[in-house]
Amino acid sequence: MAEETQTQEEVETTEATTQAPTTYTQAQLDSEADKRAAKALETAKAKWEAEQAKALEDAKSEGARLAKMSADEKAQELEKQRQAALDKREAELNQRELSASTKSLLVDKGLPGELADSLVALGDADKIKTAVETLGKSIQETVNKQVESKLQTDPPKNGASALDGADDPFKKIMAQYKK
Repeated sequence: MAEETQTQEEVETTEATTQAPTTYTQAQLDSEADKRAAKALETAKAKWEAEQAKALEDAKSEGARLAKMSADEKAQELEKQRQAALDKREAELNQRELSASTKSLLVDKGLPGELADSLVALGDADKIKTAVETLGKSIQETVNKQVESKLQTDPPKNGASALDGADDPFKKIMAQYKK
């Protein structure tokens, strides 16, 4: 009997603790938010410092590599770097120009301009033009088929029309006037 009472008390105690919601004060919530923000800042700071240290190491190794080179080799290396930067800028410029021309082509064909980014991935203006023309034709055909299917009407189900037959009310009226 004592064991039953003890287990019942444990169950009631457990139920009482699970049923009572935990409440926090505003100060406790602010403290928790501050802790999380500080932790996020620390993580971001550590990541930034690691990136800066890597960039510094890369610059040092590049400087050491250039220091070992002769004047002609340094000039050639700097020229290669300058050419690589120019090539990169030219590629970006070509990409923007291709994107703009693709958008204008899509608008001219009556297609949504949002497709431009997807089509620019093809990389070639001729391929893009062909894709736009194909896309425009297929959309036009689909729209035409849908319009035709919506405009089709079913023939009358009761057979012939009531007009122009023996029961035509207009013929009866006209017959009266002919007499």
